[in-house]
Amino acid sequence: MPTFDFMLRLNRAPAEDEIEALYEATHGDADVEWNPDTDFGAVTLNRDADTLTEAIVSAIQDVERVPGLRVVGAAQDDPVTMLDIARRTGRTRTSVRMLVNGQRGPGGFPAPSLVTTGGEKLWDWVDVATWLRDRMGLALEVTPHELITADRLLAARAELEAEPDEQTRAALSGLLHAS
Repeated sequence: MPTFDFMLRLNRAPAEDEIEALYEATHGDADVEWNPDTDFGAVTLNRDADTLTEAIVSAIQDVERVPGLRVVGAAQDDPVTMLDIARRTGRTRTSVRMLVNGQRGPGGFPAPSLVTTGGEKLWDWVDVATWLRDRMGLALEVTPHELITADRLLAARAELEAEPDEQTRAALSGLLHAS
């Protein structure tokens, strides 16, 4: 059975007791990342399953067994530094820094997904690879379609849950059901 690596973004940073509950709920195949200062929370998983879709769905179900936590996004867990980006693209670190700062290229480089407490910036490789493909014409591997679809559905679900008008929420909820 193959192992799939991916990340699920949480609705908030988990509390200490929820971190232990997440470990138990995910059967020990997840690591929790959190930053209470930014309220960032995520679970990175190495899940055995027959398909990526099965891995994603079962992981979301497991995570959401922890009361109060909700999965709001899915992505490849592939954080990269400027040096990593340079190595993967065959560019120099200076060239990447200039892209990041808007001094070279078309502008609009993706924002870092995380800034460590030490100030190091990390980007999501998928965001960077997509930007480089779409804006710079580089042929780079991006994201499996299953993760893209799951991420979009989770974002739509979160938006729907946040809709204050009950009638609108009820009318739009049917759109999330596949035909």
